[in-house]
Amino acid sequence: MLCSLYLILAAVLFPTQRAFEFYAYYTDKNNLAGKDQAYFDALFNCGVTELIFGGMSASSTGELHKTFPDDAHLRMARKAADKHGARISFMLQGIPFIDAGKLPLDTFLKSANDMFKKHSFDGINFDWEFPGNNDEWIAYRNLMIETKLSVAREGRSASVTVAIGGSFDLYKKIDLCSRIDMCLWMGYDNYGDPRGHSDMLWVEAMVLQWLYYESMSPTKFGLGVPLYGEDRHGRQIRYSQLVAEGADPKGNGTFHGYFFDSQPILQDKIVFANLNKLGGLMA
Repeated sequence: MLCSLYLILAAVLFPTQRAFEFYAYYTDKNNLAGKDQAYFDALFNCGVTELIFGGMSASSTGELHKTFPDDAHLRMARKAADKHGARISFMLQGIPFIDAGKLPLDTFLKSANDMFKKHSFDGINFDWEFPGNNDEWIAYRNLMIETKLSVAREGRSASVTVAIGGSFDLYKKIDLCSRIDMCLWMGYDNYGDPRGHSDMLWVEAMVLQWLYYESMSPTKFGLGVPLYGEDRHGRQIRYSQLVAEGADPKGNGTFHGYFFDSQPILQDKIVFANLNKLGGLMA
């Protein structure tokens, strides 16, 4: 997550007068080892507005279960978020009850409210890749709408976000984004592109297609940026490992066959996001 600090430090070079969200993910419990209160304070101080934890899963009957982070890390994150007026959320990758009807949905909503009360969460990031058919997509959308309407902490409705890919027409057809807080576009992993998996021209073309061809509100759109390297065969490497092996953080974003977002590339993406009045970034 030090890489996320690096991202945010790059971002603050381009301040904006409007609301601009930064969503940062913790998806590996090993990344939490040794993190203290000062670390979480520094993370939010750099501009993160919502910290999203992995480690949560749902059962086929709708109950939520937490494997990480531990309660101590959640308390530290909560304290730091409150200090900076920010949020903490959890990511949900699988929805095994999507076809099971109303009872597991009601169980899920109750379980989510219990999690919000016990651990002081503010939101849920839905990151299921992906529903298998149109009926599942509609149920997935309705699940997010119900979460927004029925899950809350201290009277504030849940922050509801979703990771999206390239299914433009489908997202528009089912109106996935208008009734939740943000759609976060996974603007990476196009490893077949000879210019690299974080190619700026590809990012620009895809974002503009979302905004103008699909008529999506810019404020509902968060641009995802990769904090890892990837080669043309889809092999991935941690950003920290790239730098340790000699990659230049301020270079052109290529190293030993891997492509990554260097500081200049990140700055270009942030400028592009601001010029197009996007709602934020996620990493």
